[in-house]
Amino acid sequence: MRFYKNCSGAVKVISLIFIICGIIFISLFIPATCVRVWNTGTYFGYAIGFVTILLGLLMPAGVNHGKKAVRYIYRGGLIVYALLGIYAVVLSGLMLFSMNNAPEKDNDRTMIVLGCQVKKSGPSLMLRGRLEKAYDYLSQNPDTICIVSGGKGDDEHISEAQAMYDWLTEKGIDKGRIIKEDKSASTLENLTFSQEILKSMGRDNSVILVTDGFHQYRASLQAASLGYDTRNLSSDTAFFLLPVYWVREWFALSFEFVFG
Repeated sequence: MRFYKNCSGAVKVISLIFIICGIIFISLFIPATCVRVWNTGTYFGYAIGFVTILLGLLMPAGVNHGKKAVRYIYRGGLIVYALLGIYAVVLSGLMLFSMNNAPEKDNDRTMIVLGCQVKKSGPSLMLRGRLEKAYDYLSQNPDTICIVSGGKGDDEHISEAQAMYDWLTEKGIDKGRIIKEDKSASTLENLTFSQEILKSMGRDNSVILVTDGFHQYRASLQAASLGYDTRNLSSDTAFFLLPVYWVREWFALSFEFVFG
């Protein structure tokens, strides 16, 4: 407590801001946890929040400690935290930009809907959002051909492609407009195997990617590496899932940048 007594008013305020921001950040991940969504985004989301709170609590001591080594270690940690924060902001900006790269009207592009989890009751909440976005576009553009892409996971009773095909055709989309790609197990495979279908149909690589907004930037990067010319049609992620998947995407993108 003596560090709080000796520190300036500005340090006290900044310390309190860090603590409050950390608490708010953690609270963003609680709703997804309540519905048992645990993944990299959940773990790191909580970790970021707790680190933010810890930096706030330690700030008076870190700034005013009598030993230089302690002050330097704390300030070094603060600098690393700030640089990672800037990196996350830049990634978020790129993700937001890709979300809004919508297709122009009256185009000849092929639509590719990227798969997501299928439950016994049907498409998951996230996959249903992608399908609703695809359905709206296909209804308004009757000449557009659609590839639904996604294989069958170990915890799925049918392939994601089949679930998407069934959902769209039940809504009234002509079966002849929908092609199933049901071998893929990742975004890169979605795009690779869909490209093989495009070639077999004599169609070019001009496509519309349909996926959640947070996923568009990474999907577009992988598509570009395969020679695609993409426009993006983004579905809206449920508000209680968005923080988890947004943070997970930071790490997925970082892995992509390092390992390709």
